[in-house]
Amino acid sequence: MKKFIIHAAPVMQLRDDMMNRGIVRPYLNPDDYPYKELKEIAQKFNDLTLESREASFLRRDFFANASHELKTPVTVIKGSAELLCADVPLGDAQKRELLQRIGVEAERLHSLINDIIMINRLESGETAGEKEEVNLAQLIRECVDELMTRIEQEQLRVDIKIEPIILCANRKNVYEMFSNLIVNAVNYTRPGGRVEIRLSTNAEEIVFSIRNDGEPIPLGHQPRMFERFYRIDSGRSKAAGGTGLGLSIVKHAVESLGGTVRLESDERIGVLFTVVIPLKE
Repeated sequence: MKKFIIHAAPVMQLRDDMMNRGIVRPYLNPDDYPYKELKEIAQKFNDLTLESREASFLRRDFFANASHELKTPVTVIKGSAELLCADVPLGDAQKRELLQRIGVEAERLHSLINDIIMINRLESGETAGEKEEVNLAQLIRECVDELMTRIEQEQLRVDIKIEPIILCANRKNVYEMFSNLIVNAVNYTRPGGRVEIRLSTNAEEIVFSIRNDGEPIPLGHQPRMFERFYRIDSGRSKAAGGTGLGLSIVKHAVESLGGTVRLESDERIGVLFTVVIPLKE
């Protein structure tokens, strides 16, 4: 039987390097250590350090963007309230306009805060264990009904072909997935346009798709559409009531169900989102 002896000095050196790594040398060089086992530990340590730094960067980027997004409605609300309280003669129409502006921005602020909370819950896996039987067809119709006023105002045609499917999942996650995709389709379909909603299943997976004949998304923007706060046209997105988090919530919600979501868009298709959820035995 062969005996393997690892001297203490290299182990102690690895320990010291792990404890004393800093800005100048954030990663370890596996080749500095004489044994295969120590090289593997050093490489694993580097992998974990990289993951931690990437997560830290994403958190900083998220909070910077969130702070910017929150600042805008707060500034409008503050400015409008100060005008109403100031000793400045305002007509009834001006007061009404300021109050309406406060209401619109307060609703935007409320939506943004709710979306930030939802993103945090999805990323932390807080809702992963809360499962129940969810009637997908019923949930889709509820999401459409909530938008019926907007649909009628814009004279949109909504074509729904869905199968009765029951999925054991977190209802909130499924709702957020459907709701954000349907809201997105309705908001970005031209007046008088068409929205197609499909839901089907087979022995292996559930497939949900939603297509609208709105303006196609340029190819260069498509890979980034699921990023938090990413917008092609910031002004148009805000005018439609978007927070910039809807598609990111969709991506996280789909992943929480073990599924995938893809985007296709061109002049022929319009804008098509397809969600595939595998059926687990």
